[in-house]
Amino acid sequence: MDLIFQSATVHRANHDPSKVQLCTLLNIKTGGCSEDCSYCSQSSKNPTGLKATKLMDIEPVLVEARKAKANGSTRFCMGAAWRDMNGRKTNFKRILEMVK
Repeated sequence: MDLIFQSATVHRANHDPSKVQLCTLLNIKTGGCSEDCSYCSQSSKNPTGLKATKLMDIEPVLVEARKAKANGSTRFCMGAAWRDMNGRKTNFKRILEMVK
């Protein structure tokens, strides 16, 4: 608890304690991950009823990012259900374009 107190003290000395940073998370590819993390609803091994989707197209992601910025978000995070990049070079290029 002392460490938490010390870190909060440092944070308050350098940032306005009455403000929070607003971030937005968009799931750009849902479910179908081959990894079995036991806790993650994105895993195809978990019987969550979650329907897997393909990677979103670039333009709808950009629309959501612009909306997030207009609503005050200073960070826009994109989540994708993947274990690795094997066989996903095309999708990775699309994600790079989204980030640009």
